[in-house]
Amino acid sequence: MKLIVYIIKKLPILIIGLLILGVLSSFIDFGIVSVFFSLTMPLIFILNVFVAIYGIFRKKYSYLIGVIIFFIFHSFFFQFSSVSEVETKDSISLLSYNVRSFTHRIRSKNPDDNAYTEIVKFVESVDPDILILQESARKSQKIEGYPYNFWSYRPNTEKSLLNIFSKYPIVNKGFIDFSNTMNGVIYADIKINQDTIRVYNTHLQSYVISPYIIANRFGNFNYWDNLNNTISKQVKQAKLIKEHAKNFGGNIIISGDFNATPYSQSYRALKKGFKDSYVSKGNGIGKTYSHRRYPLRLDYFLSNEQIEVVNHENFNLNLSDHEPIRVEFKIKQND
Repeated sequence: MKLIVYIIKKLPILIIGLLILGVLSSFIDFGIVSVFFSLTMPLIFILNVFVAIYGIFRKKYSYLIGVIIFFIFHSFFFQFSSVSEVETKDSISLLSYNVRSFTHRIRSKNPDDNAYTEIVKFVESVDPDILILQESARKSQKIEGYPYNFWSYRPNTEKSLLNIFSKYPIVNKGFIDFSNTMNGVIYADIKINQDTIRVYNTHLQSYVISPYIIANRFGNFNYWDNLNNTISKQVKQAKLIKEHAKNFGGNIIISGDFNATPYSQSYRALKKGFKDSYVSKGNGIGKTYSHRRYPLRLDYFLSNEQIEVVNHENFNLNLSDHEPIRVEFKIKQND
């Protein structure tokens, strides 16, 4: 009985300690420990809220430290954005979508319906000015309505395919190749009226979590080594992107599938000095991926201060393992 009482008394300290360790893991690579905390931080925060409430009633105000630390280092995982006061008439829209090579199985009574046809219908209905796709496929080249298109396909190069479609002229384009992986980044400099913005279509290192993929594509696969190595690769890739972006003098958007939550080192590295459209104008939990029905935000739109986010929208389509995000923005003019 004494042991149970002792554990109950120490439990708030343990919960606060978990949150502090979770925050540290977004700065320091603890391998699989960092992966664990990047996924569970919302749950640990909720536990800390209960600890804080308990501390207020018991006048133990030190129990509030977990909640305070969370808000110092992280944005809340549920957003309540007010209606934008910025006119959307002349705004530019961007849609980012990991389409899973258009191979996702869908439920439809029409045998002609498939992920590709439904995704094309969706894109046409949303009609973004800029469309970026991750894990694309050759059939993406059939998407119409975009006079400018940068497709990442290169002969004899085994990389996951990426697209940047634009209604505005693409005046420059290129690749950021990551070593020893199929993931990568492409970028396009897009001329919009008097401004040129650089859009990075980002697909950071993927986690191999599917038993089927492991069994059929990898020999001697070590699941734990994969988790440990993936986070290290993501951080290196994120730093490589930001270093590349430094050499561009104009406005920058980094968007796509980061394969990382907002509580990860790679997200922190990419977001440094940039705004997150979901934090600025999103609503709800911002889910773009679910693993065993656990909601995760893995897809992002980050931009520098001169790009003003007008609206952020998440969709629930079930046409891929990811969900798309659509962002409207304006480019601030210098006075």
